[in-house]
Amino acid sequence: GLLLIVADADGENPRVIAQSSEPLMSPAWSPDGQSLAYVSFENKNAAVFVQALRSGERKRVSARSGINGAPAWSPDGRRLALTLSRKDGNLDIYVLKLDDQTLIRITDDNAIDTEPVWSADGKSLYFTSDRSGNEQIYRVAASAGERPQRITFEGGYNARPRLSPDGKQLAVLT
Repeated sequence: GLLLIVADADGENPRVIAQSSEPLMSPAWSPDGQSLAYVSFENKNAAVFVQALRSGERKRVSARSGINGAPAWSPDGRRLALTLSRKDGNLDIYVLKLDDQTLIRITDDNAIDTEPVWSADGKSLYFTSDRSGNEQIYRVAASAGERPQRITFEGGYNARPRLSPDGKQLAVLT
């Protein structure tokens, strides 16, 4: 089977967090370092789990029809940004409030919108989209109703945005 392991930064003290005969993907640390969100394909369907490291308590937080992927924690640890395909099969960005399971659709476009990451203040999301004809980075408010703004324009491929801790720099794969 496949294992999700947490170890010290030097590789010592490995601990198995999850194991499955199906793929485990996209582990993401909570801001306080106490939990991991990850994607598991148990029962052949993608689902997002949050697991507390100390207690081992594990919650399935998103098992909607279609793709449930790319979990990213908000800076306050209360929300996850997710890529979901829902009923129409189209990939869009959603925000899930963990305390009450409220799901907010952030993007609504025929393009593939994926790989969300949060701004340092938790007010914006950066994501990859091919809505311009090729993969570029966009920014949008982390609440419903704002039209995303394109951020990258150099070259024909910019993907997987990562913000610096101070929020002043953006790293992308090109």
